[in-house]
Amino acid sequence: MADALATTGSSLPPAFDPAPTVTIVLSTYNERDPLIKPAAPDLSLLATSKAEYVAIAGFRASAVWQAGFVLLCVVTGGVLWIMTTWWPQIYTYLARVRVRSLGVADIVLVRDSHGLMHECAVVHSEGGMVRTFEWKHQRYLYIQQSGSFERVPAMLLDSLESVTRSLQTGLASSVVADRTAFYGPNTMELKTPSLIRLLVEKVVHPFYLFQLISVALWLEEAYTTYALAILAMSISSIAYEVHSQVTNASQMQALVACAIQVQVKRDGGVQSVPASALVLGDFVLVQEQVVAADMVIVVGECMADESSLTGEAIPVSKQPSHDDPTKSVLECHKSSVLCAGSTVVRVKGDSVWAVVTRVGFSTTKGDLLRQILYPDDVPFQMVTDSYRYLLALSIVAGLTSLQRIYDAIQAHSTLGDLVISVFDLISTTIPAALPMILTVGVGFSLTRLQQARLCCIDAQKINVAGHINCFCFDKTGTLTSDHLDFEGVDMCDGSPLTTKPTSRDVEYALASCHGLSVDDQGVVAGYSLERDMFAATEYTLSATTNEVQSPNGGHVSLRYDRRYPFDAALQRSSVVVQASNEPHFRRIYVKGSPEAIADICTGIPSDFYARVHRYASEGLYCVALAMKKMDGYEPATSRATVESDVTFLGFLLFLNPIKAASRGVIETLERANIDVRIITGDNALTAMHVARELNMHLTTSMLYLDVSPSDGSIMYQLYPVRVDPTDDQLISLAQTSTTWLALGDLDTLLDLDFDLTITGAALDVVIASSLPPLLVSRLVQKAKIFARTKPHTKTWIVGRLMDAGLFVGMTGDGTNDCGALKAAHVGLALSDAEASIVAPFTSRGKAIEDVVALLREGRCALTTSLLSFKFMVMYPIIETAMVAYLNHMQASFSNNQYLFGDMFVVLGMSVLMLQTPPAANLTKARPPTSLFSPTIVWSVASQSVVFALYFSATLAVAQRQPWFCALPDVAAGRAHCYPYRPNESGDMTTHAFEVSIVWLLGHWHYVVLAIAFNLNDPFREPAWHNRAFVLYTAAVGAILLGLVLWPGTTASCSDIHEPSRVGNAMAVAWLDLTTPLPLSFCFEMAASCALALVTAVGVEMAVRITFAQS
Repeated sequence: MADALATTGSSLPPAFDPAPTVTIVLSTYNERDPLIKPAAPDLSLLATSKAEYVAIAGFRASAVWQAGFVLLCVVTGGVLWIMTTWWPQIYTYLARVRVRSLGVADIVLVRDSHGLMHECAVVHSEGGMVRTFEWKHQRYLYIQQSGSFERVPAMLLDSLESVTRSLQTGLASSVVADRTAFYGPNTMELKTPSLIRLLVEKVVHPFYLFQLISVALWLEEAYTTYALAILAMSISSIAYEVHSQVTNASQMQALVACAIQVQVKRDGGVQSVPASALVLGDFVLVQEQVVAADMVIVVGECMADESSLTGEAIPVSKQPSHDDPTKSVLECHKSSVLCAGSTVVRVKGDSVWAVVTRVGFSTTKGDLLRQILYPDDVPFQMVTDSYRYLLALSIVAGLTSLQRIYDAIQAHSTLGDLVISVFDLISTTIPAALPMILTVGVGFSLTRLQQARLCCIDAQKINVAGHINCFCFDKTGTLTSDHLDFEGVDMCDGSPLTTKPTSRDVEYALASCHGLSVDDQGVVAGYSLERDMFAATEYTLSATTNEVQSPNGGHVSLRYDRRYPFDAALQRSSVVVQASNEPHFRRIYVKGSPEAIADICTGIPSDFYARVHRYASEGLYCVALAMKKMDGYEPATSRATVESDVTFLGFLLFLNPIKAASRGVIETLERANIDVRIITGDNALTAMHVARELNMHLTTSMLYLDVSPSDGSIMYQLYPVRVDPTDDQLISLAQTSTTWLALGDLDTLLDLDFDLTITGAALDVVIASSLPPLLVSRLVQKAKIFARTKPHTKTWIVGRLMDAGLFVGMTGDGTNDCGALKAAHVGLALSDAEASIVAPFTSRGKAIEDVVALLREGRCALTTSLLSFKFMVMYPIIETAMVAYLNHMQASFSNNQYLFGDMFVVLGMSVLMLQTPPAANLTKARPPTSLFSPTIVWSVASQSVVFALYFSATLAVAQRQPWFCALPDVAAGRAHCYPYRPNESGDMTTHAFEVSIVWLLGHWHYVVLAIAFNLNDPFREPAWHNRAFVLYTAAVGAILLGLVLWPGTTASCSDIHEPSRVGNAMAVAWLDLTTPLPLSFCFEMAASCALALVTAVGVEMAVRITFAQS
């Protein structure tokens, strides 16, 4: 059983089989769908992916074992059932029967990478021949040959050539039925637990369960007021958590819902079906609506808005693939792919057809959603540490309970009184109010964030924000505006920069070399860069004739023969156009990165690279432009031929303006020693320009790593970040230092004293390689700028930074940032769209300044949580010491004494101290990262010593006084200082010198700790800014000092034996402080209280100074 329940470690228990990684050839069944059930062994392959579980074990259901489990639950009084809610595998092992072969299992238990167990039902179909189960929204198929389950994502592997053969008829209904039965519907349904289940899960959480048990005990003892207060707060906390969970689940479901009708070709005709009915291989008539599945265009062209997936707010052109027709449809260029979740904004021509290549959670959007639903586990040290503290307190509770049992036996106490007193000790030692106090503290921070227009859907992340020491920024739309401004053209002929070129070639190039489109209302859609460039020519774009028209009634038009979209590998795009007055040849215009254009030009200016680097140093985004005339153009002409031997025309220059607040935010973070990184899907040079303009702390030059387009190896360039544009020597160095680097030299490269800029393509090479994890970690830590990164790469980068021990924050504005926003310790979305639903925090004002506000509040909340935790740990230490001492004397506090201390002293101060607002500035100082950090441990330990000395010394002084009578002597009749008044059971009393002294000493020390723990720190405003706490603490302190000197609790030595002169004050009588103390001793005790305050404050300051310096 121990092996079966293990959740960590590299070795797997015998009951588990390791996750398989083989490729599957399905050749066992002779059924109708050749994709799923091939008729011959070599006809088809299913798409397979690596299993996401670590280990798997098979079980079958058993009514006998199920009944046995129910019986055990009844016998244990429900304890076993509660344990199964904490560890679900217990139910599987006790209520199921283990089987040796996965092939006969109808239940499997899988272990994930975090060591957690999950039970999944196996579905048998086709007479039991097909066996599958679903986990993390992915289907797993049992393979007879290997005796294991394989993950089979819903992907179409057919070649483009074979797919297009079926265009006329579409799929047969029988094939559609087979694929629907195997892969399920084309939906992304999220199963939300019922409200009852959510409530039960919260109630049986160890913290809340202990609170409920404590409340029941207190109600039994008529300790009603405090019990109901704790119960009300617990119910409110549970209700808030459940409401948040249900609301978030509803928003997520609304995000993925796709309730539209689509036109598909099936059985030789066109049918209208719900989007959920689409299957792999369906031919869909593309319409201007949301795309319901991943598809590849096979006929026609359209414009698609992919902003919800890529973050780019510019529609992109989609057209049939011109790739090798024998390649799989999954390998088609992205210019031919329509992704689920994107929106078709314009269809060109009469009909556009696309074939479905991925459905459900296997689509691009589904994969992104799965990253959001199942991010890498982000453990929070404070949670683990809190359980360790509670374990220590539980040990203390056990020891004091043993002492209480011994004392009760010696005093011949009844069994009922013994049990109640023991449970009292346990509930005293483990503070039932702790979860509520921590929740309330976070609630105050949440309120302040909401007032600052920062919304939060995961309140526990506020504390995590206090740990952040690395912050990652998306660039476009986050640090900069979401567009590029066209600055003009440099034709490299000595003429000044201009937005109105005089060259006809350049004019035609600006008018035609783009991917813009126009709707029926004349609105031009496309990248802002290209819109600004096109607008400078004053040409018009036709919505019907696929051409551009010269301005001012001109008679020249440019008709498109072909558009080649931007290719990331080639780093360029091109068009083939024909001018209406030039019928005998075509014009080819190409634009792209300067390096890519230089490679295909017949010649370039001698100062080509010098200009490029000068513009880069000035923060301009530089695009090279070239052209040629072609006489013998044919539609079948290859792209390589079209884009060859061109003539350089000049540079197009654009400026990506930085947001006004960005520089100040970056400076604030770096001044606070928070590591800043840029993770962007944009060009690397542009990102470096932005970093320079933001004055990021970077080395003078950076190593720029990218992938060679020729052989796919990593190359690097020494790129000067801060270069004087007039320094020709440095410019020359920059343009000649590009060197190819083999992966084996990466270790040496990382030893150089340079920061890194690395592209997503280079990272993909690193990820796919067999490099040691430590080397990959060094690479990621050294990189300050990550460029051309895809959404999943952003998530991977954040994960690796976290694996390196950094507390990582992430901010972005697009759905392409969602995975990273969810994976990071703290994610802040500057958006109202999808990113705001999955990120823990959202800036409603979309203001980058909110990064600083969030970190300030996080540090404040974390510091507040730490000090409240210290206070709530010291509270049971003090109360347990008081109760244990009195129980040893066969005395106890009355309910009113408990109530005043628990509710009005401890609870009141502990709640109000949480309201102190955050400090105005971020500093280099950091809150402790653990409850076991030296600052916390030494603070608790030293304050415990101060209390012990103060407590024992004052009692020792009292016991040496001639008027003092020990309670055992009074109870035995050996002393008559005051009348002995036992409680109802007859073996305990609440009236004794010890009770009065201990109660006053202990409760004054609560005030002492509240003051000492709230000394000024770098993360919160000084305590006097929290007026409610200051006034309340002062009032409690005054009341306690007043009780020390109150006539009802004091007397002269001659009054000790005159009880009629005692208890004449209502407050004192209500607190049961009716055993008088001499006035002289009360003054001594007041002096002791003042000394305790000074000592505690001094000790706390000494601890902070000592460990701040270390």
